[in-house]
Amino acid sequence: PDIIKTALLLPGIQTVGEGSQGFNVRGGSADQNLILLYDVPVFNTSHFLGFFSSVNADVINDISLYKGGIPARYGGRISSVLHIIPKDGNKKEISGSGGISPVTSNLMIEGPIIKDKTSFIVAGRTTYSNWLLKLMEDTSLKNSSVSFYDANIRLVHELNDKNNIEFSSYLSHDDFKFNNDTLYSYDNSLMSLKWRHIFNNKLLAVFSANNSRYNYNISSRNDIYNSFELFHDIDYSELNSHLTWYPSYTHQVDMGLDIGLYGIVPGRLEPVGDSSVVMQTIVEKQRALLPALFINDRIKITDRLTVNLGLRISSFFAFGPAKVYDYHPDFPRTEDSITDTTLFGNNELIRKFFNPELRLSANYRIGAASSLKINYNSTSQYIHQLSNTATVSPTDIWILSNAHIKPQRGRQAALGLYTNLFNNTIGISLEGYYKKIDNMIDFKGGARLLMNENIETDIINTIGRAYGVELMVKKEMGRLNGWVSYTYARTEIQSKTGFTEEQINKGEWFPANYDKPHDLSVILNYIFSRRFSFSCTYVYSTGRPITYPIASFSYGGADILHYSDRNKYRIPDYSRLDASITINGSLKSKKLAHSTLTFSVYNLLGRDNVYSIYFRAKDELVQGYKLSVFARPIPSITYNFKF
Repeated sequence: PDIIKTALLLPGIQTVGEGSQGFNVRGGSADQNLILLYDVPVFNTSHFLGFFSSVNADVINDISLYKGGIPARYGGRISSVLHIIPKDGNKKEISGSGGISPVTSNLMIEGPIIKDKTSFIVAGRTTYSNWLLKLMEDTSLKNSSVSFYDANIRLVHELNDKNNIEFSSYLSHDDFKFNNDTLYSYDNSLMSLKWRHIFNNKLLAVFSANNSRYNYNISSRNDIYNSFELFHDIDYSELNSHLTWYPSYTHQVDMGLDIGLYGIVPGRLEPVGDSSVVMQTIVEKQRALLPALFINDRIKITDRLTVNLGLRISSFFAFGPAKVYDYHPDFPRTEDSITDTTLFGNNELIRKFFNPELRLSANYRIGAASSLKINYNSTSQYIHQLSNTATVSPTDIWILSNAHIKPQRGRQAALGLYTNLFNNTIGISLEGYYKKIDNMIDFKGGARLLMNENIETDIINTIGRAYGVELMVKKEMGRLNGWVSYTYARTEIQSKTGFTEEQINKGEWFPANYDKPHDLSVILNYIFSRRFSFSCTYVYSTGRPITYPIASFSYGGADILHYSDRNKYRIPDYSRLDASITINGSLKSKKLAHSTLTFSVYNLLGRDNVYSIYFRAKDELVQGYKLSVFARPIPSITYNFKF
């Protein structure tokens, strides 16, 4: 039921490792995916250190995942769109569902406020996992805690046959304390107010006002002299208008206007207590306006050929107050190469960008059960997540494009063949793609991301290329069902700088942190009877790239490590088998609740999959250590019910 974990089993979608946050689509970084809940962007998609997605499956009606052929109505990210379509509440009667497991519980209730006119849906989840940490032998883990909760509220009111009003809200909170010292906490909140209006049977409209906010806090109070709190905040508001016009039953035109407003505080460091020697530091707030116009024309030219023609004009206006540094053009950007400083007043324009984005696709039917699809996307992204680790973290920094950081631009072409066999019981898809990305962000060695007022001095501009082939075979009907997906994909990066000392791997192409050429997923479900069913999942992938120390030498009385080219080596390949048995309760139609009991085992074979490799100097020798997240089978039991 976890929407993000399920997406990872589809071709073209990968993650860097076990328990990691975010996902990578067709060579894009994790921040290049637009995740929409209630049509509002979600900035952090994980709970519980990456083990649960932040969206409660009980409130989901359907999802649309666009890896290519992205409609012009979507913008702001360059790799993919995961549009989560919410459920409306039951307008007839009160109903609900819930579940209980050793670490989490969830409950959803829906029903009418005014029968056949107004409905509500309320859902919540929480965890009580700290009892597991208390069972650990390690003292630091015994003294740690981790928890989360989230809540969803949705109201839908039908004013009349032509007008609907919707209000939706989401709130979540996570915190993690390690060894009674450092506390990490982060919050998501979304809010959407939407008006749907039907002008006539050919013209529809949706108007909405949205807000998405994400912030995190890191605090440490164990040492009174170094006690601190560190804050990061993203505030995004948006106004949308979307018109859909049907000139005929074979022709659909979508058009609209989006206006977004960003306010980002990259970092604020505060001392805690009178004895703390920590100095207050505030990185300047970043503000920007993002207007965009779009039009998309979908027309069925013949019974076999359907074409989509889309254009999105996106724009970006960064404005003050801000302090912008100028650097000498003949030297790399460092604090020593600053030549001047320009001060921008409140609401004064700092930098603007305009980007036309083409969205073209065609679908040609080959016979009754096959089709050929081709698409081309050009996309732009004005927000960047700064992370110099293998996996994104809830405490990574988001920044906007500015005078020195250009928007990321993506261009992708894809061609796919889709067919159904054996009376539509088996579906097969084969798709290939090629993508180019401009103005990607990478970092110099030893880059400092936290509280860096001159972040452009630690950034290197890069370009990326990605290409691959995706195969999926799916069987949806019968007692035995499931799918097999395989992806061969490569993602490579090249530094684009005029200074030799800033080049990565001498300016040659090198694999991205999330480059994993081979990825295989096998999902099988077997229904023994109306009460008993079995499921298993097997996943395999190439190990991700890593940089190793390959030599050491002495200089000035100190031992210094010499590292290989960036991402020259790889950690061992990943392999995991999961299995579960679900038992349905009594089949009586008249009873208080219908229930299921699921017994599952994660990593059934107990494989010791390597998450990362790190090195320590011991007795004048450098030794490598393999770190695993889960190195043994993990059993669980879950009780779910519906009423």
